[in-house]
Amino acid sequence: MYISEFIIHLNKLKQLKMKNAAGYLKVGTLSVLLLFSISACSKKSSESTTTGAKYATKKSNLGFKPYYGKKLPNPPGMVFVQGGRTILGSFEQDLYGSRDNVERTVTVNSFWMDETEVTNKNWREYVYYQYNPQDLSLPKNIEIENASSKENEGAAEPILPFIPDLEGPTHSKSNPKMMLDIIPHDEVWTSSFSFNDVYAENYYSNPGFNDYPVVGVTWRQVVDYSNWRTDFVNLQQIFKMDFEDLPLTFQEEFLVKNETSGAFELGIGGQVIGDNNGEKQVISVVDFDDYQQEIVEYMNEPMNKRLFIERGIYLPKFRLPNEAEWEYAAKATIGTVYLDENEEYGRIYPWDGRSTRNPFGRKRGEYLANFKRGRGDYAGIAGNVNNDASVIPEKVGKREPNDFNLFNMGGNVSEWVFDTYRALSYGDFDDLNPVRKDGTGDSEANYGWESSQVTDSISYNPQLEYRSLVNDRSKVFKGGSWKDVAYWMAPGTRRYLDMDRATSTIGFRCAMISIGSKQFDQSNGIISSVFGKE
Repeated sequence: MYISEFIIHLNKLKQLKMKNAAGYLKVGTLSVLLLFSISACSKKSSESTTTGAKYATKKSNLGFKPYYGKKLPNPPGMVFVQGGRTILGSFEQDLYGSRDNVERTVTVNSFWMDETEVTNKNWREYVYYQYNPQDLSLPKNIEIENASSKENEGAAEPILPFIPDLEGPTHSKSNPKMMLDIIPHDEVWTSSFSFNDVYAENYYSNPGFNDYPVVGVTWRQVVDYSNWRTDFVNLQQIFKMDFEDLPLTFQEEFLVKNETSGAFELGIGGQVIGDNNGEKQVISVVDFDDYQQEIVEYMNEPMNKRLFIERGIYLPKFRLPNEAEWEYAAKATIGTVYLDENEEYGRIYPWDGRSTRNPFGRKRGEYLANFKRGRGDYAGIAGNVNNDASVIPEKVGKREPNDFNLFNMGGNVSEWVFDTYRALSYGDFDDLNPVRKDGTGDSEANYGWESSQVTDSISYNPQLEYRSLVNDRSKVFKGGSWKDVAYWMAPGTRRYLDMDRATSTIGFRCAMISIGSKQFDQSNGIISSVFGKE
């Protein structure tokens, strides 16, 4: 029994009105028994029930030390989506006659999901850290060189800040990407028959669009972003920990024990970083970045990763949500199950009702999403209450969230999901965490490329017989955008696009699996994952 549960129980007992001495006697006896059980549990927790040996502590490092993950961090920018049974598929009339998302009952595990779409500011941060090291907590006698340092004043050849080579690889050992490979495709705004060219220069780069969803990103770029986010967040987790709690192999590789203080410090090959015979050590930004990249490489080696995972240091991977997760999160039927547990009526959109307007309160009549009202109508009549001036993607978080507290799950921008597109996926899916991976259940040769000639599905050869747009490069996107009519905002609708193509209407958000079982969070009174508050 946990102490918090015991306290709650005692408070309930205090509120009871006892009418006789026997009642008080019962309460007292129960309290003693509960206290005894608590002490017994705490005593048992200090030793193994398998061997009888005592578990290691910080004072005694000899012996096995279990980790319980009570201080595991919440993934930044994400909200918890409680899993469960639901009905996926389109409740709308199949206007396109595709019948590629037939209704079916599935179960989705709990997971984490970004509260909003990934923004331009988020993406620029990703680009920045591809070419610049993270500013970790370093000893005071360490300085990262740059052109503005006092040591460079008046120098004949000042040390220039690192400028990435647009035509070659970056300086990082483990990051061969070019700048042009990771920035969004601005040309998606250019149209021969529309004056949107101004956004090609301003939408991604101008600070006025910082909090707008990033667009012009391909599926493959989004996957790279997710992998970088995983590495970056986990690198921070390492340096938030007490160095003495890190795996011994990491200590030996990247730390040095200060003989005077006994504390661990950053170092390489037995030499403390910054120890330059008592003088300030200047490290180039390139060398320091390579040092961090070496830590990331070490951290991601399978054997080493397990050591970090068991200590709760290494978060699961940031990734694209699969189609089932995204659709489940968008519908958010958690808010209606008390009325319609069997989802007989479902939800057409990520909100209640069958209208795109808000039926309640001061915002009654306002649109609940940013979408195209009709031919030529992106914003409504000027001066009218329904004119929101959103003729392109709007700032994230502007509209009301759904019942999972997720914003813009319908409209604003469509979003990439993990799944490879197949029209008949609904019939092949498992009913537990369904997902369609590359080559699962069939070969792309049956759908698109001439099988006798194709050896690499990524390569494009115009000489090959090209029979269909559907192949392993076809990735699903969902949600509807500022340029789509209301039909596409229904969570059950789905479309696909080549993984290396980008548009001004498709963005994304990340997801992450939920670790462990659900537990009751006493701080806010809601069910949460094992990722508790620190």
